[in-house]
Amino acid sequence: MAVKQPISLDHRKARCKPLVLVVDDDETHQKLLQLLADRLEIIVHTASSCAQAMEVLRLFSFDVILMDYRMPGVDGCVCTQRIRAMKELGSNIPIIAVTAYVTADSRRRCLQSGMDDFLGKPFTVEELYEKLCFWLRVRQSA
Repeated sequence: MAVKQPISLDHRKARCKPLVLVVDDDETHQKLLQLLADRLEIIVHTASSCAQAMEVLRLFSFDVILMDYRMPGVDGCVCTQRIRAMKELGSNIPIIAVTAYVTADSRRRCLQSGMDDFLGKPFTVEELYEKLCFWLRVRQSA
């Protein structure tokens, strides 16, 4: 099986929607984001664990990662640290924590682990869209 080459952000920007990786062990949250993909003007790919996320990150070039804070096994903070350690992409892809555990401690822990932003549940589609737009602009200007 041939490994697919990552598609650059400039190529995707000119031809299609941004590619967003959703790392979340909850199938309901995954399906919700997939259902909202057209409204958010994105393409969603899901991973149920850090191991799955690491696997797909080696195959595809994502524009943003939405990372669940609490997952069984490897949580979102540790997963973020592993992604940041990937020299080929880890430092430049925006990672947004998405969590129902909205406390000062959880926010601090997410940001200290290398995540770029924090979005508490419940959130509106507009709030998510604004976060995505902001980080896509940051990525494009980098």
